[in-house]
Amino acid sequence: DSFQWMSRVLQAIDSIHQVGLYCLALVPANTLPKTPLGGIHISDTKQFFLEGTLHPCNILMCPHTCVTNLPKPRQKQPVGVGPASVMVGNLVAGKRIAQAAGRDLGMIEDQDLVRKLCMWPTVMHQYLTEALQWRAQTDPEHVLFVLLNSKGVAVGTATCIQLHKRAEKIAAALTEKGSINTGENVVLLFPPSIDLIAAFYGCLYAGCVPVNVRPPHPQNLAATLPTVRMIIDVSKAACILTTQNLMRTLRSKEAAASVNIKTWPTIIDTDDLPRRRPPQIYRPPTAEMIAYLDFSVSTTGMLTGVKISHAAVSALCRSIKLQCELYSSRQIAICLDPYCGLGFVLWCLASVYSGHQSILIPPFELESCLSLWLSTLSQYRVRDTFCSYSVMELCTKGLGTQTELLKARGVNLSCVRSCVVIAEERPRLSLTQSFSKLFKDVGLSTRAVSTAFGSRVNLAVCLQGTTGPDPCTVYVDMKSLRHDRVRLVERGAPQSLPLMESGKILPGVRVIIVNPETRGPLGDSHLGEIWVH
Repeated sequence: DSFQWMSRVLQAIDSIHQVGLYCLALVPANTLPKTPLGGIHISDTKQFFLEGTLHPCNILMCPHTCVTNLPKPRQKQPVGVGPASVMVGNLVAGKRIAQAAGRDLGMIEDQDLVRKLCMWPTVMHQYLTEALQWRAQTDPEHVLFVLLNSKGVAVGTATCIQLHKRAEKIAAALTEKGSINTGENVVLLFPPSIDLIAAFYGCLYAGCVPVNVRPPHPQNLAATLPTVRMIIDVSKAACILTTQNLMRTLRSKEAAASVNIKTWPTIIDTDDLPRRRPPQIYRPPTAEMIAYLDFSVSTTGMLTGVKISHAAVSALCRSIKLQCELYSSRQIAICLDPYCGLGFVLWCLASVYSGHQSILIPPFELESCLSLWLSTLSQYRVRDTFCSYSVMELCTKGLGTQTELLKARGVNLSCVRSCVVIAEERPRLSLTQSFSKLFKDVGLSTRAVSTAFGSRVNLAVCLQGTTGPDPCTVYVDMKSLRHDRVRLVERGAPQSLPLMESGKILPGVRVIIVNPETRGPLGDSHLGEIWVH
C-alpha cells in the first residue's frame, strides 16, 4: 500500500509543483502536530524534524526501497557536569584537588616486636587477643594499666599476664554460667576501671561481641536506666557482665520503678569468677568479623550503634601507635569516659596493641579532687595526655584562680608535650585557649593543647602526633562560606570565623572534599562534604 501511495503522490507533486522528491518519512498515525482547526502544523513539524524528535517509523526511498531498521531517536545529553569533568577542569585551571592523606601503613616498625617475631607469627596484630597472649608470654610482668583514685593513689594495676589470666576467667564464666554461644552480644556494664578492660578481652576470648554501656547513675536511675535498657534491647544482648554493686542496682526496687527488672538477660558478676580456664581461646576465621559494637546516645537522644570489625580495630590501633609514637617504654595519661568512640579505644585497646603504659584517671574522681589530673601529669612527668572537654572545663572553672596554689604544691606541666581533647564535635576554641592561658603559669606550653577529630563511624580521622608542625588557627570570611567558598582573612577582620586545626591526618587515612550533588572532588578553597577512606 505504501509503495502504491508513494508512486501516486510523487507523480502528482512532480506534475503540479515541478519538485522531484527523493524520499518520504512516515510517522505513526496522529502524531504530527496539528493546528487548532485540525490541519497539520507545518512550522512545528519542521521544528520537530530539525530537533530530531519527529520519530519516523520508516522511510520510503523513491521508488523501490523501504528502510525499516532506523536508528534509535537521539537522546538528550545531560547538561550537568560529571565528577570526571570537574576533576579535569580543576587540573586544567591549575587548581589543586582538595584532598589529603596520612602516612601509609607499612610493615611492622615496632622494634620490640621485630626482635621477637621468631617467637610469634607475623599476623599477630590481626587480632588484639593474639597481641595480648603474645605480650603475656614474652613480657608477662610489664605493667599495661595503672588506675588512680581521687587521692592520686594507684588502686589497681594490670600486667600483661594478669590481664590475660583475668580475661581467661571471664571467658570461662561466659561459657559456664551464661551458656553463651560464639557471636552473641554481651553487654559490659562497668565504671571506668581495669575490670572493664578485662571484661572486654574476656568476651573476645570466648568469641562473644562486647557491647560497652555506660552504667546507670545510682542517684538518678529514672533518667539513666532506660538508656541502658534500650541499648540492651536494641543489641539483643544475651548476657550482662557487671560488678556486684551494679548487679544489685539492676535488681533493686528503685530500678523496678523505671524498667522491667524481670526481663534482664543473664547477669554475671565478675567479682565472683571460676578458677578454671576456657578449653580454648577463640580466634575469628576472618578479620572482617565484628570485634565489638560501639553504641552512643546523641545530645538529641538518638541512639546509634556502629559495628567495628577486627580489621578496623587493628588498623586504628596501628594508626594511633605510629602517630603518637607509642611503644613499651612510653607512658600516657587518660582522663575521659571509656564508653564509646576514641575514648574507648584509648582506654581499653591501644595499650594492648602498642605496649605502652596507660595511667587511667576516671573523670568522676575530679569531683572530689579537681587537681587530680594536672597533679598526676606533674607527678609522673607525663608527656602525652588525653582528656575530654568536660574535664578541661572542670579544670578551667574550678582551678582558674588557684594556679598559685598549684605552684606551691609543686605542680609543673612543662613536661607535657601534647594534651589532646577527644570529642566528636567542632573544637571549642575559647575553652582550649582559656585552658592554655590559665595553666601557662604552671609551665603548660600553649602549643601543647590540640583536639582530635572523628565521627561515629570514623572514630579517628585526625590526631596530633609527636612530630610535625604545631596546630594552627586560621580565619575565614563568613560571606564567602555562604557561597560555598573558603577565603582566608586576617585575624580580627569583620565577618571572620576562626577555624582551629584538629591535629594531623592519621596514617592510613585519606580524606577528600566532594561536591555532594556531582560526587566529584572539589578544588582548593571550595566548600563540600568530607569523605573519608
